[in-house]
Amino acid sequence: MPAAFVGPYWVVPGEGKMPEAARVFLAHEVAASGHSLKTRASIALVALFASVSSGADTTPVIPPPEIPSLVKEVAASDGTALATAAIQQALDAVRDAGGGRVVLPAGRFRSGPLVLGNKTELHLSKASVLVMSDQNSDFPAEGNRRPAFLSASNAHDIRISGEGTIEGQGERWWKIFLDEKARGIKDAPRRPQLIAISRCERVEVEGISTIDPPNTHYSFKDCQDLAIRGIKAIAPDDSPNTDALNLSSVHNVLIEHCHISTGDDNIVLLCSAARKKGVPEVENVLIRDCTLGFGHGLSIGSYTSGGVRNVTAENITFDGTTSGIRMKAWRDRGGVVEDIHYRNIAMKHVRYPVWITSYYPKPPAHPSEDQPSEGKSLNPVWRDISIENLTVTDSPNSILLWGLPDQSIDGVTIKNSKISAETGALVFHAKNIGFANVSITPAAGPALRHFDAEIQGLKSENYDDKPVKSK
Repeated sequence: MPAAFVGPYWVVPGEGKMPEAARVFLAHEVAASGHSLKTRASIALVALFASVSSGADTTPVIPPPEIPSLVKEVAASDGTALATAAIQQALDAVRDAGGGRVVLPAGRFRSGPLVLGNKTELHLSKASVLVMSDQNSDFPAEGNRRPAFLSASNAHDIRISGEGTIEGQGERWWKIFLDEKARGIKDAPRRPQLIAISRCERVEVEGISTIDPPNTHYSFKDCQDLAIRGIKAIAPDDSPNTDALNLSSVHNVLIEHCHISTGDDNIVLLCSAARKKGVPEVENVLIRDCTLGFGHGLSIGSYTSGGVRNVTAENITFDGTTSGIRMKAWRDRGGVVEDIHYRNIAMKHVRYPVWITSYYPKPPAHPSEDQPSEGKSLNPVWRDISIENLTVTDSPNSILLWGLPDQSIDGVTIKNSKISAETGALVFHAKNIGFANVSITPAAGPALRHFDAEIQGLKSENYDDKPVKSK
């Protein structure tokens, strides 16, 4: 008997049940095998079931940066004078020599923009503090942009490492931005990012701490083979646009053992339009063993038009985060987001533990209503998503899945999870939604309500005519 879909699971003969979301494996891994569709289904499902059941390692294979043995140490500094020239000269020297390591010893190094080249490592020793200048004149605008503090572009084999700290001195920049916003000024140059890596291969960041960036802590764009390990990224919860890890159009990424509390997305994956048909702009990402404090959570979107595929997040703790699992888009920026898996997730004091919405930034008042498309045709597609071993406590909301009337969320499996919140779950415009061994305990009202949704495995009530209000 071939594999069959029964309820929210695929049943594999002789093997048992597995989440429905696994069906995406069929298309991605064995479509070119030459077998019939039925045979390919059985092959793919049995193979994936075996790997999941055996706890097979799903770590992306990421080659480490190649850094030659040359070492240059920058002279000690107390931060009184700018050290830009001394640090950049050392970086240029190792680049021109074919690569190497630039070491900042203990001390304070105040600097303007710095650029890393091929086969270069910037190492911050313990008690070394690299301080970003907070003067506009050190970051002159070109058009509406200012250069990042640390940057690399069109390069390969880059590493930033050590037990040191990068201070962004963002407070002055935040005040200027908020003042301009209050006065309605929209054309002022953007604040500089702390670290911006674009169009690079084999990039590694390990061990360092970043504090109070003017804008994002890290921006990675059009990069592949990226490893981020053991970093800390800290900024006040009201600091504007201080995303910690902003990853746009990236492939083969490992993020592990990180601690992040910041004013915007803790980690976000996003992309613009696809450049190669059939190849998603974000693919093969593993996030594991991280602690996320305040911030906007582990996000996908809002720009997803180029596609996001094969993302796993496991062993993640959220405490005081605005959102936990967060996927967001709208008709003007949506794309296919599929094969997304979360497991072993603990959340406490998270306002929106699970939020998947095709109405960003704001949904209509009631699921029976829609918002004008205004000719926009990039509908968000959310499919083949699994959440396993999720624990939620002391949260005002629980689960919200809100698709479009003409583009339902398709294939979300939630398994072995326990949610305690003030309100129950809401599922609107969705199909193939499966719950298995899930308890949702709201302080008041039903555990689950739905509108235009196909749900299995958990009792649900029809949503009434009251406007949707989250807490």
